[in-house]
Amino acid sequence: MTIIEQRMCELQADIFENSIRRFNCSSSFFIARFMNSKYAKELDNTDDPYNFYSPNCVLDGLESTYPSLKEYQGQKYTQNVLRWIGYIYRAWSIIKKKSSSEIYKHLKGEEMYSLYDSFHTFGIDYCVTRLEEIVNEKIGRQKTDYEIFKEIMKNNYVNIKNI
Repeated sequence: MTIIEQRMCELQADIFENSIRRFNCSSSFFIARFMNSKYAKELDNTDDPYNFYSPNCVLDGLESTYPSLKEYQGQKYTQNVLRWIGYIYRAWSIIKKKSSSEIYKHLKGEEMYSLYDSFHTFGIDYCVTRLEEIVNEKIGRQKTDYEIFKEIMKNNYVNIKNI
């Protein structure tokens, strides 16, 4: 990832981490609101969010858009977990060129929370690749024609090599 892409990940990590002090709601509720918000969409479509966003600016905007963030209460994740989830969601969006809402639709905050202990020590690229595999397996992804062709060619090469 480029330095600017890393900064985008850091921005989202800061937003997630600061949400714990700002809002009463559960962390999974906050994550759902954020990942489907206009701020996540704008981060999906920008090259350098620090030109117009700060974590507090985004949190202020979320608070005015979703007053329920202050009202509901529930389980809050630790700051480290929230930071990791925020960073990984943004990195995933950047690396795989997918929208935040599309990623969230397939792997919710509660699931990311449950994967933290197993994944938080991995490198970013490796982690995103493994998470993508989990999602693909979960949704029963169909293989593309290219993937099927590639497997056939690989099997043919192995069969020819063994003759």
